[in-house]
Amino acid sequence: MFDFMSEIDKYRNKRSFSKVNSQDLKSVLKNELTKIGDDPEKLVLDVVYKNEEILIVYRNNLDLEDKYGNFFIELKVITSQGVLKDRVRLAAKYIMREVIEILEIQVFGDNQHRGYGSVLLTALIDIALENSIKEISGWISYADEDHFDKLDYFYKKHGFAVFWLDNKRHVHKAADIIWINDRY
Repeated sequence: MFDFMSEIDKYRNKRSFSKVNSQDLKSVLKNELTKIGDDPEKLVLDVVYKNEEILIVYRNNLDLEDKYGNFFIELKVITSQGVLKDRVRLAAKYIMREVIEILEIQVFGDNQHRGYGSVLLTALIDIALENSIKEISGWISYADEDHFDKLDYFYKKHGFAVFWLDNKRHVHKAADIIWINDRY
């Protein structure tokens, strides 16, 4: 059984692409932008050219009626291999009108260490700045214990304060993170 589970992990951590005409990435980009634009729940935030990849950064509102609810910032990654099928996104929600909480950043396996998390977090900070959001908060889980040093660096690099907690009092939460809008 454990061999089976390790095979699943190996498969899950590999990048998976849909097949596209890699000779014409501009057409693929145009097509993907049209698909996102046709969905009323989605809004293109940016197009980033990074490491021979084209990243479409877009916001996905889960409920158009609830302006201050849950939302995702997602990436559509276009490469010469095709369009990445893997989920690369940041989940967040409004706690109050001026406060956003990061729920999760989902970048797994071979998609890690490509700068995707930075692109997602930068987009969230841009949303906060453009909409007079006072702060962005969140927390680091003990599930990420093997990566505490990288997470500490990652959040501080983006202007967050990281407050490590006493693990005897907090079962799941290892640290609080907070970004304060200095323009507010």
